[in-house]
Amino acid sequence: MGRRRLRDAAIGRRSCTVKFETMATAFLTDSTICIGCKACEVACKEWNQVPADGFVWSGLSYDNTVALGHSTWRHVKFVEHAATPGIGGNSGQQISWQFASDVCKHCVNAGCLEACPTGSIVRTEFGSVYVQPDVCNGCGYCVVSCPFGVIDRRPDDGRAFKCTFCYDRQKAGCSRRVRPPVPRPRFSSANWRTSANARRIA
Repeated sequence: MGRRRLRDAAIGRRSCTVKFETMATAFLTDSTICIGCKACEVACKEWNQVPADGFVWSGLSYDNTVALGHSTWRHVKFVEHAATPGIGGNSGQQISWQFASDVCKHCVNAGCLEACPTGSIVRTEFGSVYVQPDVCNGCGYCVVSCPFGVIDRRPDDGRAFKCTFCYDRQKAGCSRRVRPPVPRPRFSSANWRTSANARRIA
């Protein structure tokens, strides 16, 4: 019953233009060419209508989203280092940046899925882990069962939210939403079982 609702809710939600073949997929991020623009964060919030994080200055470089949570499904972390020639400038007054894009891992053995007593967290046909908000009762067992601190409860209604792996877009045959607007191609939407991607993961 839960899976049927999941499929029906995804059909015809919104149209898209970038199509790909239905298959088990993975999210690969090439951090060597990431420029920290956070366009992926914005695209995720826009498509999924995720609430704003607020305009609070964290003081942690330019990273104001700080961590994954109920209102941040993708997080680009700014990691600052001492100035290195050729990376971030040669001046001692400058810093070197590295960017780490974090998101739900959609684990094969997902602690959140196993801990959910209502069955609101399901495994989709694409291999992703999906939270059905209409079934979630806000118990919070999934939050404490995630070793990566990904899933979180919204303070206004107590329900748990996290990355959906763009299930509605995949169901309609589209690519993940975070990919198109990024100014440099650091995302891959390929089949994770292909040999090239297997080598990248290994």
